[in-house]
Formats: sequence, C-alpha cells, structure tokens
Amino acid sequence: MPLLKKVYILLTALILGSIVGLIVLAIRYNNAFTETSRLLRHTIIVMDEGQKALIGVHDLELGRVGSSLQLHLAALKKLTSDNPIQQARADSLLNYSFKAGIALPGAQAQASPRAGYADSLRDVLLRLQAEEGRLLAIREKANAGSRDLTWNTLFILMAVSLVLIGFSGYLILYQFNRRLTAEKGLREAEQRFSLLVRKEKNYAIFMLDAAGRVMSWNEGAENIKGYTEEEVLGQPSSIFYTEEEIQREEPANNLKKAAEEGQYECIGLRKRKDGSVFWADVVFTAVRDDTGMITGYVKITKDITQQKMLEEEMRNSLIREKELNEMKSRFVTLASHEFKTPLSVILSSVSLIDKYNTPESEDNRHRHVQRIKSNVNNLRQILNDFLSVEKLEAGIVKNNPVPADLVQLTTDILADMEDSYRGSQRIIFEIHGEPRLVAVDTHLLQNILNNLVSNALKYSPSPSEVRLTLYFGTGTVTFVVSDSGIGIPPEDLPHLFERFFRARNTTGISGTGLGLSIVKKYLDLLEGTIEVSSQSGAGTTITITLPAPLLAGALPAAAVSQPDIR
Repeated sequence: MPLLKKVYILLTALILGSIVGLIVLAIRYNNAFTETSRLLRHTIIVMDEGQKALIGVHDLELGRVGSSLQLHLAALKKLTSDNPIQQARADSLLNYSFKAGIALPGAQAQASPRAGYADSLRDVLLRLQAEEGRLLAIREKANAGSRDLTWNTLFILMAVSLVLIGFSGYLILYQFNRRLTAEKGLREAEQRFSLLVRKEKNYAIFMLDAAGRVMSWNEGAENIKGYTEEEVLGQPSSIFYTEEEIQREEPANNLKKAAEEGQYECIGLRKRKDGSVFWADVVFTAVRDDTGMITGYVKITKDITQQKMLEEEMRNSLIREKELNEMKSRFVTLASHEFKTPLSVILSSVSLIDKYNTPESEDNRHRHVQRIKSNVNNLRQILNDFLSVEKLEAGIVKNNPVPADLVQLTTDILADMEDSYRGSQRIIFEIHGEPRLVAVDTHLLQNILNNLVSNALKYSPSPSEVRLTLYFGTGTVTFVVSDSGIGIPPEDLPHLFERFFRARNTTGISGTGLGLSIVKKYLDLLEGTIEVSSQSGAGTTITITLPAPLLAGALPAAAVSQPDIR
C-alpha cells in the first residue's frame, strides 16, 4: 500500500477516534452537569419550602388562623426523602406541628402550647436550612465544575477537529498540487516520448486496444508495413499476419501470451500492405490500469529480414564448408582405394611391357598399353569429378553459351573416348531431326556426355552396344544414352543424384559416386532436365533435354558428321 494512502487512513482514524471520544466525554460531562443542575434546583426548592415554613412558624406565633405551615412541612418531608438526616428533621417538624395543635389548617389557635413548639419548629427548620445551604454551596460548585468541563470538552472537540481537518485539507491540497505537477510533467514527458516514437523510423512502435485494434502509428510502422496512419487506425492487428498465421490464430494467441506473461516476444513472417512478407522480431507488452485490468498493448516490430538472410547465408556457408570437408575426407578415402588398383595395374603393365620386346610380342605389348590407357582414363575421371565438385561448390562454374555444331561436338567426344572401350564394346551414334547451330556451353555439355557415355561403357559387359541418339526438336535438343548393362535397382533410383551415392549392384566396379550429381548440377546451370529409366540386369536409359533456340538455320549436308559406329 502506498505511504500516502496509509497516512490518509491514519488521519481519518485519528479524526474519527478523537471526535467519538470527545463526544462521549461531552455527553458524560453534560449528564453530570444536568444532574448537578437538578440537585441544585432541588436544594433551592427545599430551601424555599423551609423559608415558607419559617414564615408559617412566625404566623403561628402571631396566632394567625389558616396557616399553611402543615403543607410546607409535608412538602419538606417529601422533598427530603433522598436525605436520611433531613428526612428525620422533617419527621420531627411534623411531630412538633401535631403537638402544637396545627395538624389541620384553619384550626383555632392555642396560645400556650404553640409558643413553646414554635421555638422547636424554628430551631429544627434553621438546622434544616443550614444543611440545605451547605448542600447548596457544594452543589453550586459541582454544577459550575460540570458546566466548565462540558464547555472545555466541546471547545477541545472543536479545536482538535478543526486542527485535524485543517491538516487533512493541507495534505489533500499538497497532494493535489503535487499530483498536478506530476501530471503536467508526465504529459510533457509523454509528449516528448510520443514525438520521439512517432519520428522513429527503424522500429514500428504502436498501440493496440484491449481487443487488438490499432490505436496509434509511427513513421517506422509506415516504413516497415507500408500503411499510412489514416489507413490503419482502428484496424485489427491481424492485417499484419500471413494467412497461415491467421488460420493458426496467431494474432489472438500472441495477445493472450502477452496478457499472461506481461511481455511476450516472437519471431515470424509478417505481411506488408503490398502483400510481400518479411521477417519480424515482435515484442508485445500488456498495459494495465490501477485495478489490474488490461487497457491495451504496446507492440514493437523490427524488420530482421536482412539479418535472417545473413544467418541463412552463414548457415549455408557452414553447410557447404562441412560438405567440402566431408568431400575431402571421402576423397582421401576414395583416393587410397580407387587409385590403388589402377596404379597397380599401370605399374604391372609397364613392367611387363619391358619383357615383350620382340616382334612376336606385339599383341601383348598392345594389350598392356591399352590397360595403361584405360586405367589412366579412370584416374583422370576421378580427378575431374573432384575438381568439378569443388568448382561447383565455389560458384566458379558459369554457363557461357556459344554457337555450336552438336553433331561435330558429339563425334569428337566419342572419338576421344575410344580408349575407354572394353573388348568388343561399341557406340552407335544416331541423329534425328534437322541439325542446326545451337547456343550452348560446349565445355559443360562435353563433361555431361563424357560422364553419361563413360558410365554406360563401364557398367555394360563386353561385347555390348551403347546407343547415343541426338534429337533436334523445336527449340530444344535431346540426348538419349542407352545401354544393356547391369541396370539400377528400383529402390536406388531416387538417390542417383546424391553426392557419393553408388547403387548396391556396383560393388567391385571403380567409381566415386559423384558423376550423376555433377551432371545434375551442370544441367541446372544449362536450364536442362534429366530423366532416368532402368531395370536391374536390363540396362539403363538416360534422357537429357536442353533449350536450343535456332541461331543460324540448318547446317549444310556436307557439314553433318556421320555416326561413329564401332
């Protein structure tokens, strides 16, 4: 409880207690004053009756008939009933009056006995009057004291009440002035704060009422959300949320959490006036009145889209770095395994060639030279795969299209691959459609075809045929590579383009598991597509399609290369 409130309660209790106490005292003293006044009047009445009785005694002495002495003595008897001593004197007076023969008013006077009893009556009456005089003095003093106490108590009551009321009024006035000063300072501070808030451009700071409707707006809110103050005042805060968040009842849930916790912070997507979304860091603060009831909310929103992009970029960089480290680790493992066999074959073949130095050994020398060439090509392909991955991850590889004769390019690629043939393998190259110049990155296309044809030869038996077909379509060109090799198990097809993935039926066949993932990335750069169909033990067909707009019309017939069939 605030200190000032405690002071007011204490003062109120003091005022009420003092007033009640003084009223009780005033009533008590007033009752005492009333009682002493009654006794004083009673004493005066008794003394008056005594005086009248003395006059009656005097009349008795003069022999007057019809005296009222007996009545006054009876009155004295009645009036002194509360005082035993005076009562006894009243009784003696009545006895003397009867003896004097004046029991009945108006009786005939008897001179001799009356005179004797008159002195007795007077003596008793004087003693009674003296006693009443003494009581009168005492009661006058008590009456005066009661009167003074009553008036003093009333004066003190009024004084204390006035002092307490005056002090309370002073405190109330002081507090009122202080509150006015504080409210004035608060209004000035609020005006300054409101001005600062309204001019803040980096944060959206605005008020919501208890129902979540917008009650104020600042420049930052207009910059971030795109609404003007006139457009947004009175609107529900749900207009800043995406449809998905509205369906999840996020606007109401956020206000509920702010009401329960006092302050609530969340990060999520928010919607601008133009429908675009941005990442926002939002803080809700509940505003309550003196009774604890919620009167509204303060909402502060910061656009953290740039920060999120930087975080995402950093996360991707870390992922790429992790993948590169993993790739390097796998490269070491693969290199130690994949390089070992080709190098052993090369070393063995080189050693044997030295022994075949006669004309009759020409076939043996040629066979070992071919083995050397084949294994060197395998090593070169492994190195090319790793270099390609590193360049792709670093963003070095770009799509640089140039006019190209695809027939000639494909023929040259197949001629360069002759050393990769095993035994009686051969490649059939076919052309469909009207050949023409197309814009394509020849380096990327060469790597793609090299990889696909090499795989077809590597996973096909000897003798066998690998068929490469080139289709010239309207605005596109399509290459189809088909073989009759070991095929791909159905469960492995979804993972073909994953890095380092190798089908389960390729055990014992050298390879890095990078070829098709590289092909897929090259095709993404070329804006092309790839499709794979295969069956275990029945061969594989891979189809790639590239955009190829017409550049210079059809090529002359003499320029079209003939298929290379071996």
